[in-house]
Amino acid sequence: MLGTIPDKIEYDERELRILWKDGKECRFDLLSLRKNCPCANCRGGHELTARRTTGHIQSIGLTSWKKVGRYALQLSWSDNHDLGIYTYDMLREACDKGTSYMPPDER
Repeated sequence: MLGTIPDKIEYDERELRILWKDGKECRFDLLSLRKNCPCANCRGGHELTARRTTGHIQSIGLTSWKKVGRYALQLSWSDNHDLGIYTYDMLREACDKGTSYMPPDER
């Protein structure tokens, strides 16, 4: 359980860093996080054949973040997008696997 509870969250111009309560530190590339935004709009809708709409993004900045309940982060981006909810479980799983963040339906 402690593995999916953040203790400290920081970011700079290139990455988001999460230090989890169990002591593990994870780093996430901002461009990869933005390109893999889990919201329906960025994923191309709710259809099974939907195509991701974020492929054109070449650079991005993170302007802020906020916790969503006790289970996720909502990231606000320099392109004014803030609809994606990045769950702690998904972020930690990606870190533990050594992969960049990718929603389960896109792996």
